[in-house]
Amino acid sequence: MTESNHLPQKIKTVWRISAFINVTILAAIAIGGFIVYKFTNWNWLPYGIFAFAALAIIDLIVELTLVPYRYSFWLYTLTDDAVELRSGFIFRKLVSIPIARVQDVTLAAGPILQSQKLQEVRITTASTSHKIDGLEPEVGDQLRNQIMKMAVEVNDHDV
Repeated sequence: MTESNHLPQKIKTVWRISAFINVTILAAIAIGGFIVYKFTNWNWLPYGIFAFAALAIIDLIVELTLVPYRYSFWLYTLTDDAVELRSGFIFRKLVSIPIARVQDVTLAAGPILQSQKLQEVRITTASTSHKIDGLEPEVGDQLRNQIMKMAVEVNDHDV
């Protein structure tokens, strides 16, 4: 498995739902600020509330606009000696996780991923943890098994 793999299309829905949850939380904070304003004599507070609400709306628009970009440039690759995670076009990032350093591979799925029948694969080394969000369960299981098998083989070979 040395070809680069995209995440499934359903991850776009997960990212959109997450963007709406973020804006909902920010709106709740703005509403809380409005309630504080009603019960206090802080005349400057409405300006902060409106600025905060405007930033929340801008954040939502930016996040929703960047979903196709984020999807296009997020790839993962399993090579003979590493797991590579690539992202970004303008701000490119390549993370190589050496198979010999892998200590744990975990499958997890929160409520949003479960709603789309997806799961995340978390790869843990001694110093860091990286995740591949939104894989189909079969692909996630296969990837986890492959990584763990390769890690055991490398560690047995080094002994």
